Amino acid sequence: MNKKITLLSIFVLAVFSLLISSGQVFATVGGSTYISQIAFNASKNTVYYLESNMGGKGCPSIIHAISLTNVQDTEVKTCDEVFQQFFKNYSEENQNKYSQFIYDTYQNLSYLGSVSLKKNNIGVNVEFISENVAEDGEVYWREFDAIISQDGKSLTRTRFRGCSKDQPHIFEGYRIPNTDSMAILISNKGDCFEGGYVNESLHVIKGIKYYDTNIVRSIKEESATEPNTGNMVVYATSKDVVNDNNANSTSTTSPVPQKNSVAEIILMVTIFVVGTTLGYVVGRKSARPQSPSNPTN
Repeated sequence: MNKKITLLSIFVLAVFSLLISSGQVFATVGGSTYISQIAFNASKNTVYYLESNMGGKGCPSIIHAISLTNVQDTEVKTCDEVFQQFFKNYSEENQNKYSQFIYDTYQNLSYLGSVSLKKNNIGVNVEFISENVAEDGEVYWREFDAIISQDGKSLTRTRFRGCSKDQPHIFEGYRIPNTDSMAILISNKGDCFEGGYVNESLHVIKGIKYYDTNIVRSIKEESATEPNTGNMVVYATSKDVVNDNNANSTSTTSPVPQKNSVAEIILMVTIFVVGTTLGYVVGRKSARPQSPSNPTN
């Protein structure tokens, strides 16, 4: 009978621990995202860059490629592919192999330098579009559109994320030699998680005419972009801001924090062990023989 009680205690506590861990562990993983090493392969007509995401599931820097033919952004190797090939069994040797892979990819590329947007008659307007809001009213991020033009003629409209409606957004243009294309870097506070993190993204636009090709920044490094003589700091103007109740503005109440799978597994195991131990102790105590009561005189 006592053995059954022990097993029952272990089972109940184990199930309880699993329910707690699976239902309540949603750790937000935040971090900045930086763009670096923007380069060009003329033979492939493709722009390459490194994306370093300090949040999420902890991917190493991922190489992206943007073909000027279709302006499609793809990952040369996805995060999962990199882990499977280089970090499935982590070692310094595997780390060196991935570094060698990056080096080999960039071996025949030419680094792009930024040029002055103003001297190339390029203008940028930013419009607020929508926001992602939780049920408790917390804003996760807001969506903006960048309308990029040259000589007063609109060239493209690019969607990107930010936090507050009145925050600054930095735009920087990288000249792609012997083409009518430019790589536009957008750097800003890209979300509102934990006060907001810097987020950088790269977009290629076509139809550019270069009036000034003097280089302002030669190589983009893995750090937040700061204002300089070539880039622009742009705010969403009041006339562009769409009211939250406007039909064109959309909002969602679905929470989107990422799950921290490692933390979840650790907590599951910890609670399971504690629950099992408590169940065992309870069973042991119930299995002990009772001492006879003192006879009364």
